[in-house]
Amino acid sequence: MYNLASKILSIFLDPLALALLLLVGAWFVRRRRFRVFQSIYVAAVLLLIVLSCPTVSGWLTGSLEDQYPDEGSTAFASAQAIVVLGGAINVPSEIHHAIGITRSSDRLLVALRLYDAGKAPLVVLSGGNNPLMGNARNRSEADEMRDLLEEWGIPHAAILVEGGSINTRENALFSHRLLAPRGIERIILVTSALDMPRAAASFRKVGFDIVAAPADFDNGWTEPSAIFEWMPSAEALEESGRAIHEWLGFWVYRLRGWA
Repeated sequence: MYNLASKILSIFLDPLALALLLLVGAWFVRRRRFRVFQSIYVAAVLLLIVLSCPTVSGWLTGSLEDQYPDEGSTAFASAQAIVVLGGAINVPSEIHHAIGITRSSDRLLVALRLYDAGKAPLVVLSGGNNPLMGNARNRSEADEMRDLLEEWGIPHAAILVEGGSINTRENALFSHRLLAPRGIERIILVTSALDMPRAAASFRKVGFDIVAAPADFDNGWTEPSAIFEWMPSAEALEESGRAIHEWLGFWVYRLRGWA
C-alpha cells in the first residue's frame, strides 16, 4: 500500500503536475467564482515561475546536498563494507539489451573509487525492481549493477547483492538482514547527495554505523552568470520538484519512525 500511495502522491506533488491541476480547477470555477479563479490562476503561474528559477532550485537542492558535503573518495574513513543504493541504472529490456547509465550512475563510480582506495573489502548492492514500474520479472537492479561493477574490475567475490528492496526503508532493513549475521555494522553508504539525509537516517535507524559518501551532486559544478540565475528553466523546475519530493519523503519517514 505504501508503495502505491507514494507513487501516486509523487505524481500530484510534482510542481508541473500541481500547477496544471490548479489551472484545470480554476477553469471549472471561472464563471461561478471569478475571484477564486483569479487567485488559483495566479497561484499556479507563481508556482511555476518561482520553482523554475535556478536560484530557488539551487537553494532547495542545497538544503539537502549541503548536509553531507563532497569530501572525495580518499578522505572518507574506512569501514567493513560499501553499501550502494539502487536507482543508478536502467535495467535491460526487450528493446534495450544492455545496462543503461542514468543521471544517478555516479554512485557506482563513487563505489568503485572507494573500493579501489581500499576503504572497504566488500561492496553491497541494494535494489530490486518495483512491480509498479513494469520490470518486476527482470533481474534485479542490484544484479545488473553487479555485472557493471565486475565489468569495471571489482572481483565477483567482493560483491554482495540484495535484490529485494524497492524503497529506501527496505534498502536499510534488507541490507541489515544480509550484513548483521556477518558481523558487519560499520558501512560506507553511497547514494545521491539529494537522497543522503533520508538514507543516512534510515540506515542509522536499523542499527548501522555509517560513513556517508554522497554522489550525483546537482549543485556546485558551474556558476552561471548572474542574469541566468534568475531566468526560469525546465531544468530548474525539475530540480526543484526533486528536492521538494525528497524533503516530503524525509518527513514522512520521520513521522513513520523510519528515520
